[in-house]
Amino acid sequence: MNPRDRRMDALVELVTLGIGQAAEVLNLMLDSHIDLAAPEIRILSAEALRDTLDTGGDRLSAVTMRYRGEIEGVSELVFRSAEAGRLVDCITGEEHCREEGLDALRADTLCEVGNIVINAIMGAVSNELHFHLTYSVPSYLEGEAGVLMAETRLEEAQAVLLVKTIFRVQTLRIEGEIAVFLSMDSLQRLQTALDGYGSV
Repeated sequence: MNPRDRRMDALVELVTLGIGQAAEVLNLMLDSHIDLAAPEIRILSAEALRDTLDTGGDRLSAVTMRYRGEIEGVSELVFRSAEAGRLVDCITGEEHCREEGLDALRADTLCEVGNIVINAIMGAVSNELHFHLTYSVPSYLEGEAGVLMAETRLEEAQAVLLVKTIFRVQTLRIEGEIAVFLSMDSLQRLQTALDGYGSV
C-alpha cells in the first residue's frame, strides 16, 4: 500500500471520530437533532482552496480559529452565507434568514457550532496523534473567498486539509467545508505522526 494512502486512511478515521463527537455535543446542547457526515477529505493548496470556494462571487460565512502547538495554523468552518442562515434558523427555530448575511446574535450561534465542530475534529486528531494544541476564541467572518483568505492570511499556508461536511437538521441538508491550514513544517509533522498511528 502507498504510504500516502495509509496516511489518508488514518486521517479519515480520525476526522470521522471527531465528526461523531461533534454531533453528540451538538445534539446535547441544541433542541434540534443534527447528523453530521464527512463524505470527502482532500489535501490541496491554498490557491486551489480559493478556487474551490469561489462560486462566482457568492458570499461565504466562516467561523475561524487559530491553533498552536506541535502543529499550528488556522481552522475554518465555511458555508455559503444563505446556507449558514438556514442552519442557524433550524437551530434557533426562527425564520429570518437574510441573503446579505447574519446579524450579530445569529453569527454568535454559528460561532458556537463552529467552535464545537472544529474543537471536536482537531481534538480527535491531536489526542490520537499526541499533539498538544491550544486554540483561539472563534471569530465570525463574512465575504467572498478571496476576502476571507486575505483577512486571515490563509494564503501563507502551504497545504490545506479540506473536509466536506454535511449537516442534516430535520429534513434539511446543508453542506459546509472544514478547512485546516498547515505550514509545510506542520504538514510534515502531521505526516510523520500519521505514519506511526496505529502501529504496534
